[in-house]
Amino acid sequence: MSFLQRRAAPLLRPTTASLRCTRPLSSLAAALKEHAPIDVHPEVQDALAHGRPVVALETTIVTHGMPYPANLETARSVESNVRKAGATPATIGLIEGRLKIGLEAHELERLADVRANPGAVKLSRRDLGAAIAMKRDGGTTCSTTLILAALAGIKVFSTGGTLEYLETLGVPVVSYGTDEFPAFYSRHSGFKSPWRVDDPATAARILHTHKQLGMSNGALFAVPIPESYNAVGEELQRAVEQAVKESEANGISRRGKEATPWLLKRVGELSAGKSLASNIALIENTALVGGQIAVAYSQLSKERHPNVSHPHVVKPAPVPTPEASESEALPPAKLVIVGSAAVDITARADPVAGAARANNNLHTTAPGVVSLTAGGVGRNVAEAAHRILTSHSKDLASSAILVSPVGKDALGQWLMSETKQAGMRTDGLIHVPGARTAVCNMVLDSAGGLTGGVADMEAIRTLDATKIIEVLDKHQPAVIALDANMSHETLKSLVTYANKRDIRTLAAALDTASIPRAPVTFATPNVLELAHMYQEACASPLELTAHKYWWRVVDEMALGSAFRMELDLLARRSAFAGTGPSTSTLAFLVDNGIAQMAINLLPFFQHLVIKCGERGLIAAFRVSGEEAAAASAWATHSTNIPARQIVARSANGRSVVVFKHFPPIQVPEDKIVNVTGAGDSLVGAMLATLTRNPAAFEEPATLDELVAQAQLAAVYTLQSEHAVSPRLSTLADV
Repeated sequence: MSFLQRRAAPLLRPTTASLRCTRPLSSLAAALKEHAPIDVHPEVQDALAHGRPVVALETTIVTHGMPYPANLETARSVESNVRKAGATPATIGLIEGRLKIGLEAHELERLADVRANPGAVKLSRRDLGAAIAMKRDGGTTCSTTLILAALAGIKVFSTGGTLEYLETLGVPVVSYGTDEFPAFYSRHSGFKSPWRVDDPATAARILHTHKQLGMSNGALFAVPIPESYNAVGEELQRAVEQAVKESEANGISRRGKEATPWLLKRVGELSAGKSLASNIALIENTALVGGQIAVAYSQLSKERHPNVSHPHVVKPAPVPTPEASESEALPPAKLVIVGSAAVDITARADPVAGAARANNNLHTTAPGVVSLTAGGVGRNVAEAAHRILTSHSKDLASSAILVSPVGKDALGQWLMSETKQAGMRTDGLIHVPGARTAVCNMVLDSAGGLTGGVADMEAIRTLDATKIIEVLDKHQPAVIALDANMSHETLKSLVTYANKRDIRTLAAALDTASIPRAPVTFATPNVLELAHMYQEACASPLELTAHKYWWRVVDEMALGSAFRMELDLLARRSAFAGTGPSTSTLAFLVDNGIAQMAINLLPFFQHLVIKCGERGLIAAFRVSGEEAAAASAWATHSTNIPARQIVARSANGRSVVVFKHFPPIQVPEDKIVNVTGAGDSLVGAMLATLTRNPAAFEEPATLDELVAQAQLAAVYTLQSEHAVSPRLSTLADV
């Protein structure tokens, strides 16, 4: 069943569904002002702030309703079903005395592993104060989940229950897709429902009507168990009746919150496990329908409020450009990112319709979802860095500023608004007369993979170096990140500016027309960009690899047969840590010339981080100069093939070269939502670390931490519908 509330809706007792007004929705702000121990997950907070659908989920079924690991698998499946419907799951629980509205994966695992965490308590409304004061872990019951969902302003709660006393409490009972009120294990109960709906849109209209009339009650939508599980319903009902009789005989029925977990366990024993499968099917189906109703309600609300951004229509609310006095009051930023801010229009086909269209090779449209999000490489990188930096410190000087052109058009206004709503600085966005706001239109397949699109990114080329340098002079940052979409002349001017002032620079990839004689500090190309950079460096008319500067640095590195032998040994290692495919090795480093190209580019790029897709990352960098090489922590480290690292020191002691592979974090395909922003999140996370610790590459341990956080940031975004996952704001706690 899905409980959908206007305000708080506690249960009178475990078998009674009651929805009534207890506290106003604004009470979350009041509770937080009183320093209440409540943490709203960034993804949930972001969805609520932007009017996107959210579904609350309870956790007593995790802590007390099912055995491990079925409870964890079910909880993950339920969250996945909510996402499939187009909504954001907000699983609610208690971790070390803090109420969590939306759980991290490791927090959900902690509650589910009842063997390692047997002290997790079942939290009804009456238990909250004591459990919080004693810093306990706990799973929230229906009543507690409803209270906290209403507190956060979440309109939809998905759970399971039975029909008692609802009419007297003013709660309309509506069966979903059936005339009969469904029983727990069966689609039939013998009781006829007063109302019936057959689709999410009708259910959403009921809720919206309640809102229009100012009614504080909610509605209960009774969702039946899937048809395929109905056949065993009668057998399970007999087991339920026997378990109830036993509970009355042994006194369990009089022991309050202990009764339900005992009954569920006993029914499972009596039915030889059949009840567990039916229970899971019911919960999963409820979550899916709950998500669909939440999406329908959200769309209905936005249609009534045209200034709220709609996923299908651009309706920007006018946002004024920050006044000069306002921007001048902001402190200088330590990290400046110069690149593109764009509007991403993403079209994703429905699985069935998309497959049919592909099979028939029809040049036509397909049903699906079209969304509008703020994007662009520069902006994505800036948002990722901003989220991580501000999670460590709220000081805006420790944050990131994006320098990017924005057109004076509707899309530009919307982009400014979205950037502000993300908490980012907008004083670096420059209005360029006559320029169009950059737009990237992407078409995704049903699995989230990019199949094609059109990018109108000419706006970034309207920025000349003079305007950018004015911003850099004001901020005097520690690190400058550069988007390679700018003109070659602008890039060269900016790198020269940074080198003269000893400012570290990072570029995702650069054509050789942009490579100066002095090195860029960091570059993060993928393997294709690396090959392009190398080819350009060798080609006429520049032939940078024939320049005396290049020869001097290569001679100083003095890499010989020992390095090649160690590289061959590294190439035999698996590309994966632990249980990766045994057939996938690092042979591509030698066979495709990745290592050779990286070493030959080190005279121009002091540190290279090469993105190898599903095969992880390669860090290749050098420490030059006799004093620097001698003082480097890498001078005391040696090649370690099992640890996937090669450390080569020149005989004259003037150079240390490090070549190291970092295996990927493996993500199941069914957990990948969107692949378009993972690389940007990785780069943004690296920048955040380098801004806080410019010497991160100089220590083996800090380099490992930098890469681990960057890879985790990429994974978070892979699993998010956003170009940059809001979960990056939690990386400071990892």
